[in-house]
Amino acid sequence: MAAGHNRRDVITGGATALGLFLIGGKQVWATPSDAVAQNFTPQILTLPQSKALATLAEHLVPGSAKAGISAYIDTQLAAGPDSLLMAKYVGVPVEQQKDFYLSALNAIVSAMSDTAVEAFATAMASDTVPQWQGPPASYVFFLLRADALDVTYGSEAGFETLDIPYSAHIRPETTW
Repeated sequence: MAAGHNRRDVITGGATALGLFLIGGKQVWATPSDAVAQNFTPQILTLPQSKALATLAEHLVPGSAKAGISAYIDTQLAAGPDSLLMAKYVGVPVEQQKDFYLSALNAIVSAMSDTAVEAFATAMASDTVPQWQGPPASYVFFLLRADALDVTYGSEAGFETLDIPYSAHIRPETTW
């Protein structure tokens, strides 16, 4: 991710929606959805974390797995201070995001393994996940849902799928 960009830069310019992903053993510039379609290898997340994230996010926001939620979060965690994850805007300092998300995803992997995703999501939303060990489950639920919404619908194409007129002050050059 290029230094000095923020969420507005992504929406107005689109260039930072690209990330470097490990695809076929090579670093490739791609969108999160392209990275997922090409079977990217996560650099920060483990494969179980990436799979659990995609499964849970897909339940919360249908279409988010194909939109590349796991690739998006992986590349944003690697972006350091340039991260565009929602946690940055609601109380998780950028320098703590990696530990926050990894702790949350470890808790998800551990707790979700024997539970149907629907029941697990309901328990997360109400902070009633048995033996949860991580940041508050409802807070993680909120952030993952927000990130999934962002990667799925945070573009002109995303608005179109919702049949909502796109009225950006400055129209992006590219989509997510």
